[in-house]
Amino acid sequence: MTRALDIIIDAYERCNRLSPGETLSADDAAFGFRRLGLLVDELSAQSLCLFRDVLTSANQTGNITLGAGSWSSISPGSQIISAACGNLPLDPISIQRYNEQYRPFVTGLPSLYAHDGYATVYLLPSPVAQTITLQTRETVSTFADQTTNYVLPDGWANALGAALAVRIAPNILGQLPQSLVRAEEKALGAVDKYEPAIIDGPSFQSTGSVYPRRLF
Repeated sequence: MTRALDIIIDAYERCNRLSPGETLSADDAAFGFRRLGLLVDELSAQSLCLFRDVLTSANQTGNITLGAGSWSSISPGSQIISAACGNLPLDPISIQRYNEQYRPFVTGLPSLYAHDGYATVYLLPSPVAQTITLQTRETVSTFADQTTNYVLPDGWANALGAALAVRIAPNILGQLPQSLVRAEEKALGAVDKYEPAIIDGPSFQSTGSVYPRRLF
């Protein structure tokens, strides 16, 4: 697991302004944290965004309303990556197909789901007291604080540290060494090819995973 503070310390060490094991001052940590937030915004503008995937399960009767009840932790409009009833995966279908196949008062073990793109997830057949699990994906705009632990995929702590070093070097060194630029290019180039996968462990909230992914 990685903290924002770990990334900031790595950046200062790359700039040769902090020795391994040395304590970073509160002012330097605060400056690095501000620049890390700007870095995440910058990468997002380049279509290289941080996402978190969350698995949420609840005992469900009828259709699901995101942002309400047992699903209140999922923001309406979140992308649904997959769904399951118990251990059985559900197949996604369009709203049009759902409307064609829907039969009032027909209940059973659902095998299909349709998301209206906002708050409603329709299940077909309609379940009665079945355990439904949704895997949803949300964009993460920043680190919450300096000390929260995050689960990042391989290479991303290194890439963020290298990129942050480039952004703080002009302020703390008065120059930007080309060695830092080359290290950033190499590190970001490696993770740009990353294919995301679910990673178990704490994330921006109590469950889920965090990873960056190109939007195209």
